[in-house]
Amino acid sequence: MAPVLIRIEDESAFSAPAPVGAPTSEQIAMTRIAGITETPAGNAGIWESTPGRFRRQVAQAEYSYFIEGEGSFTPDDGQTVEFRAGDSIYFPANAQGEWEIRNTVRKAYLILG
Repeated sequence: MAPVLIRIEDESAFSAPAPVGAPTSEQIAMTRIAGITETPAGNAGIWESTPGRFRRQVAQAEYSYFIEGEGSFTPDDGQTVEFRAGDSIYFPANAQGEWEIRNTVRKAYLILG
């Protein structure tokens, strides 16, 4: 199989901003995506979120690399994980918890499964 390139040429590649599905703060975070690509493992792309708090809505395992921004993720059954640009996080399948985005985040992600 050949390598799969995901390239975002400019901001026009992103979807229109949409509110998160399960907000937990007054400030409703807005998200948008670009470059959604099917891979043999699942799908991949670029995700962006403005500040706010919300529940994670992805049931599958996920690998994320944070390109910009900062925040935290608090799993329902664990300790808060702080992240910033340059960090990566692996979420096991069915990982539930709350995102807190403090500065707009942009991440590259791979959904597994």
